[in-house]
Amino acid sequence: MDKQNQNPRIKIKINGEERPFKEEMEIHDWKVAKKETAAGAENASEEDSFDWVLPEIDENEVNEFKKIHYPNIHSKSSFKNKFKRKSGNQHLSALLISVITAVTIGVIIGIFMLKIVIYQTNSSGQANVSKQTDTNQAPSNNGISSTVQIPTLTSSFVQGGVFKDPEPIVNTIKSKGLPAIVLPMNNQNYIYISVSGNLDTAKELASILKDKGVEVYAKELSIEGKKISITTKDEAKLITEAISLFPTLAEEISKSFITGQTNSEKIASLQEKINKINSIKDVKSKDIDLLRKLEVTSLKSLISFKDLQNKEELMDAQMSLLTFVEKINQLK
Repeated sequence: MDKQNQNPRIKIKINGEERPFKEEMEIHDWKVAKKETAAGAENASEEDSFDWVLPEIDENEVNEFKKIHYPNIHSKSSFKNKFKRKSGNQHLSALLISVITAVTIGVIIGIFMLKIVIYQTNSSGQANVSKQTDTNQAPSNNGISSTVQIPTLTSSFVQGGVFKDPEPIVNTIKSKGLPAIVLPMNNQNYIYISVSGNLDTAKELASILKDKGVEVYAKELSIEGKKISITTKDEAKLITEAISLFPTLAEEISKSFITGQTNSEKIASLQEKINKINSIKDVKSKDIDLLRKLEVTSLKSLISFKDLQNKEELMDAQMSLLTFVEKINQLK
């Protein structure tokens, strides 16, 4: 029983029926098989072995770079093209704006400079007109009214005071045999008794007049030049010549009164200048012509004093000079 159990048989039943089973499997010795396998592998190894020829590799050689992943560059290229077109349009627009701006600024500057040139031309023209007026270049003798700037008259005067009601004082001064006029200036009434060419002579003259019981003092006075109406060039010329002669004539008359003597050479020089004024013919204004007559009269009085040695002639000459100043102040 024990032996049978030690070698059991395999039984196969198919559909409940036992079928015979033959054990035909060959059992090989694994050690012998291992030796055979090793010998076969060694023979195969010898038959299949061959010499390998490897290429020489240059250490400095750079391997070719091959792209593995290719991105979709079509969309980027399209974006770049659009960007380039857009940038190109922007540059063109900027260029056009720059050109238009430059042209506009240039036109504005050109107009501004043109206005400056026109203004300077007009100013120059006005300056020339003023210069001509100052030099008494009056219109031609065609009877057309115009204006001229007369020169300033400057001399030294003997003043008798300032009064609200000067007429009584003037009458008192004249009663003493002295000349006197009232000259309104700056809303004041000034009384003047004599006139000379410089302040020192006026002071000496004032000292003599004080002895006649008149309160006086010497001062320098300027009658400012102004624009007056004229009708001819000769009128402007006469005024200029007369005002230029006035201080010299007044100085000689005052010195003759102080010293009691005359200077023949100076009188001759004064006569030449008076003759020059008398040669001015085309004078239609009576007020302007009166200025010439007053200077002529004062010179005649000086010449009469030379001949007669009568100081009343010199007082008459002073009265003519003072009236000359009064008329200059009244010209319009």
